[in-house]
Amino acid sequence: MSDLPLVDVAYQSIRQQLLDGAYLPGDLCSEADLAAKLGMSRTPIRAAISLLEKEGFVQTLYKRGILVKGIDIKDLYDIFDLLCALYSFALERMDDESYELDLNTLRHHYDQMVLASEEQRYRAYYENGLMFMHTMLAAVQNRYVLETFNLYKDKLLFYVVTYRLTKGSNRPYTGRKLYEDIYNKLVEGSYQEAKTIIMQYTRNIREDLLRNGYSS
Repeated sequence: MSDLPLVDVAYQSIRQQLLDGAYLPGDLCSEADLAAKLGMSRTPIRAAISLLEKEGFVQTLYKRGILVKGIDIKDLYDIFDLLCALYSFALERMDDESYELDLNTLRHHYDQMVLASEEQRYRAYYENGLMFMHTMLAAVQNRYVLETFNLYKDKLLFYVVTYRLTKGSNRPYTGRKLYEDIYNKLVEGSYQEAKTIIMQYTRNIREDLLRNGYSS
């Protein structure tokens, strides 16, 4: 077992399962079941669940168990707006000043997305998409931008994985073209065009959600 305290082991393990889509919104589990799966007592499980509750992933229901929560649609729209503001800021800065983009890392994450789509690995596909955007943001060397992005990216990852598993599994890998287009514009130094592509994609996401009955 890891040298980390049991609470940290339990927290990281359960959190990773949530991000993998092993537990979907509406699922109920119990401390006893989680403890048995992880081979530990219920005490570190209870502490780990408390941390996950603070992050909004789960809710403890009295005498019923642990409920996996969905993401409130208003929160989801707000997260999209926030991340788009970060992308826009970074691209405007790159257009105004000289920053060195790590194109090799960008390409790596795109290639990993393609591989994950071919192997139908939802989590790896979406996670590499987010890391692609993280790499773009890192170019402007603003740690508060990255800290803000990191604070919300896992909530977004949880949503897109569970959404595609339950609502949109018929076309989960359409983002490949998006990231290819963004990458090509970044290679060209066409930062305003990259920004336009991202903004249009965000509008498309909203329309997709509205078509599926999700309104703010």
